[in-house]
Amino acid sequence: QLMILRTNCHLNTTHQLNMEAMKLKCPLFHRFFGAFLLIVGMLRILSVEMLRNDSLLFDVTLLSRKLTATQAAFPRNFTNISSYEDLVRLVDFNIPVPRDLNILFMGDSLTRYQYLDLAFFISRNGTWFSDSKNDPHFEAKGGLTWNSFYTFSDEVLRPYEMLCDCTRRGNNPETPRENRYFCDPVYNNRLVFLQKFGHIPFRTSWDISHINEHPNTLVNDPQNMSVAQIMNWTEAVENFVCKMTPKPDYFIFNSGWWDDEEFSQPAVQEAMIRALSNCNIISVYKTTTIARSKERLDEKRERMCQLTDVCFNVSWTDLVPPEHYVDDKHFAPPLYSMINLHLLSMLASGDILSVNS
Repeated sequence: QLMILRTNCHLNTTHQLNMEAMKLKCPLFHRFFGAFLLIVGMLRILSVEMLRNDSLLFDVTLLSRKLTATQAAFPRNFTNISSYEDLVRLVDFNIPVPRDLNILFMGDSLTRYQYLDLAFFISRNGTWFSDSKNDPHFEAKGGLTWNSFYTFSDEVLRPYEMLCDCTRRGNNPETPRENRYFCDPVYNNRLVFLQKFGHIPFRTSWDISHINEHPNTLVNDPQNMSVAQIMNWTEAVENFVCKMTPKPDYFIFNSGWWDDEEFSQPAVQEAMIRALSNCNIISVYKTTTIARSKERLDEKRERMCQLTDVCFNVSWTDLVPPEHYVDDKHFAPPLYSMINLHLLSMLASGDILSVNS
């Protein structure tokens, strides 16, 4: 530092005389100029140290580039976008695999396919469903029984999907279980999906205190329909989600298109948010995606966006053309990937996520 400052002091004689004249005219000039030289000297020292440590300089540059890519993956302001084609042109699917995700999704099939899409992206080191022949969504719609679908999707995600508490008797939606636990030790990512069909209680056979002790376990035999717990929305948060180890950082939820008067009640909504706040989990309400028929949910449920810590507004799905649906409510690829890009972009823009270096 002393050598740098001495170098800066090697001014020619004429310049020194001019500086003396300036100091006489403006007493504060000397102080400001001295501070300026000190800052310049410190910056030069820092630059030298960074150049000596090539890996430090490389990591800083790479981190900045990747984080910017994730932030820019989905437009922040989509209200002025008038067509699906214009939206797709602004979406960047080529983002790095995130690190340190700890997210719990809870909801119906709309949320299930978002979970499967994100889990697939992470497990395939940055490959989306739309770029792969292994699409659990299409397999499910292709005539498989539900238990065959559970087996297939669980195998696609192994060894990262460590638990699938998944079984259903026939097509009766009153008795299904589908709870999934995904753990990526390489980049420290954890994803959980808990199934909740509207007014139908949340069911699980998991012992929450042992959730990390049974890797690669698939429970899908209809004969093994033992249910350890049956809970409504608030009970599921208080007695299951908040007792997980580790607890999720984010609770992303949506009740979907199912009839759910309980979920629409302000008292229930406030109790859920209060329970999440009490156990230090960030609440994220995902608005319900727009149906192919352009049907929208009533505002009672969407009021959740005013209560949660984060509102995940996917109203841009109103732009999706009919040919990008597989039925009235569910999307074809790459829509779930776009929803996840929107989510990851939101989180990265809030400096919440880190990325691979």
